[in-house]
Order: sequence, then C-alpha cells, then structure tokens
Amino acid sequence: MREVFAATFLALMLAGCAQQPGPRLRGPVQFAQNPSVILALDIAQNRLAQEKDAFAALEETAAEKALTFVPEPVDAKPWLKAQAPLKNTSWQPHRVFMSCDGKTGVTTGAIKWGDVDGYYTTVWQFFQKPDGTGDWRWLLSHGDRVETRRDAPEFLQTTTASCKGSPNIALSAPDVGEQMRKGLSRDQSLSWTWRYRPGKSRTLVVEIWNGEAWESAFVDEVKAPEGR
Repeated sequence: MREVFAATFLALMLAGCAQQPGPRLRGPVQFAQNPSVILALDIAQNRLAQEKDAFAALEETAAEKALTFVPEPVDAKPWLKAQAPLKNTSWQPHRVFMSCDGKTGVTTGAIKWGDVDGYYTTVWQFFQKPDGTGDWRWLLSHGDRVETRRDAPEFLQTTTASCKGSPNIALSAPDVGEQMRKGLSRDQSLSWTWRYRPGKSRTLVVEIWNGEAWESAFVDEVKAPEGR
C-alpha cells in the first residue's frame, strides 16, 4: 500500500514542470493509483503562484465550493478574489495521499510566505464530465505558521488507500458551538474532517482506508490566535 519515491524523482518532476508552457489541470484522464498525479497538481499550482501570485493561483484552481480558513472557515473563491496580490510565496509537498479510485488526493508540506515559515494541506478532487474529461480542483486548503521550518524529507512519502474491504463511515456530532465537516473521496477510501471551535482553534484529521480499518494519515492542530 505504501510507496516511497526518491528525492531525485521529485527533482525530475520539478524540472519537467519547468519545461512545460503552463500547468495542466484538466483533460481526459486514465485513472489509477498514481500519487504522482496529485504531486504534479501541487507543483503546477505552486508554479502558477510564481507566475501570478499565491491568491490568484489558489482562486484559479479552486472548486466552486472550496473552503479555506482565515482563521474561520470561508468560501474560498470569493475570499481569494478579494485579496491583494500575494507575492514571494512558495510551497513544497512532503507527503501525498491518494484514494483507491485515483480521483481524490491530499498533499501536505512546507510553505513560505516571504520570511514566514508554515505548513499547508490541500485536498484535491477530479470533477468528471459525462464525456470523460474534467477538471482537477482543490476542495480544502488548510495550514498555519510554524516556529521552525519543516525540512523536506530525504524521500517524498506517498500512500494509497487499499481497495479491499468495505470502509465503514463513522458519524459524529460537533461539540456545542463547534463547526465541523467531514469529507470523503467518492469511493469512501480517503476522508478528512475539520473542526473549528468558538475560541478560533481548529483541527484537521486526514484518514485513509487500509483494507481492514481506517488509519490516521496525519492531524493538523492550530491553536487559537493570541489576543483573540
């Protein structure tokens, strides 16, 4: 279920994207368990941010119902469109997760806004049309600042969900005053759940199906801002 790609593979991917006339986020797709597709989306989005600006790149690649946090959850596209250009921003994926059907993925890694270090998590999904073509768009963008920059791992880590078994979907209710939403890949082998609390702290949990049970991919914890 797990695969590890060498850092040289990432370098080749970056070089390949640099030679292309622009990021390709749409078109006919033959779906398979290929996490490099999600990696390429993330890299292409980053390249678009260098060509334009970070907010423009995020707005252009967002799904119509995409969400981001500022720190409260907001509809991403109108919020991003209203922001002044944000230059000197770049990010690098460290881990990639993909659903069994190859149509949903999650990237997480390090991001840099000027001199400020942070991390990010992006949920990607393919929106398919009846003729088989479609668009890759992101559904959720999440992240926060960090005091110490997250160094890139020696090996980029990728994980694909198992196609065995029947994933059970656990239901839970938010606490009083808490906002919560659970998202699932269409084949229900990859899930993400965010919680936003009245004190402006939030949590994002990403889980992946291993054929017998759900296992935690990672958890993003964001503390309430000081002086809230």
